[in-house]
Amino acid sequence: MKPFNHKIPGKNFAVRLFVFAALGFGLSMAKMLFFPSQTVAMVYILDFLALLLFLIVVYTADLYYRKSEKQLSQQRALFNKEKEAWADHKNLLIRKLSDYEQKEKEASQFASYQEKMLKKIFSDPKSIQDRHHLLHLLSETFRAGAAILYRETEQLGQFVVEQTYALPEDYHPNNFEAGEGLNGQVVNERTPMVIHDLDEAMLPVTSGLGQSEGACLYLLPVVLDDRCKYLIEMVTFHEAEIDKMWNEIVNQLVDKHIL
Repeated sequence: MKPFNHKIPGKNFAVRLFVFAALGFGLSMAKMLFFPSQTVAMVYILDFLALLLFLIVVYTADLYYRKSEKQLSQQRALFNKEKEAWADHKNLLIRKLSDYEQKEKEASQFASYQEKMLKKIFSDPKSIQDRHHLLHLLSETFRAGAAILYRETEQLGQFVVEQTYALPEDYHPNNFEAGEGLNGQVVNERTPMVIHDLDEAMLPVTSGLGQSEGACLYLLPVVLDDRCKYLIEMVTFHEAEIDKMWNEIVNQLVDKHIL
């Protein structure tokens, strides 16, 4: 936006205006001294009225000038205020764009990190033998604070804790049956469930950051032959959208005989 450069006449304009008016008045008065003595009074009156009209015009011009100067000053102040507002808005947009680009960069880096970690899970032979290692890799991949792996027993519909990761020492998860609580509901429906904004009454998380409350609880079924055989319960500090890619992950876990 171009700066407001419209200039109005300065005080010198008014001074010059009244100087010329005074000269005109003086010349008019001097002219009367040279009128013949027999000049009728009407000539003097008309000449005086013409001079008075000239002074009125000068006064009106000065009044208009002062009014215009005031209006232009107000317009200049308004323009400068709007200019500052637009500059602030521009800086805000620049900051938002910078934040958005930074988040996009972080999201891209995290997606690449997730892909790398998932490949590690699927290719690491230790994941097949060591369930704790598997939960560790899954937690690293999705920045989870804690995880529990439940396995269905030979008694169908009964699930027991097979392995845990990063749980507090005094926290002992309970076994459950299909249809019992949220875990049992997920087993029956065979679809992932997400619980957002965990409160203090729910599962506490112990990680390298110390003890904190998890942000999201993911209940992730592992379905084999149209039956839920495993359930992974995972608490993350942010929304990781694991549920959206879980089916693909499960297929890989099953194909690689990890679960």
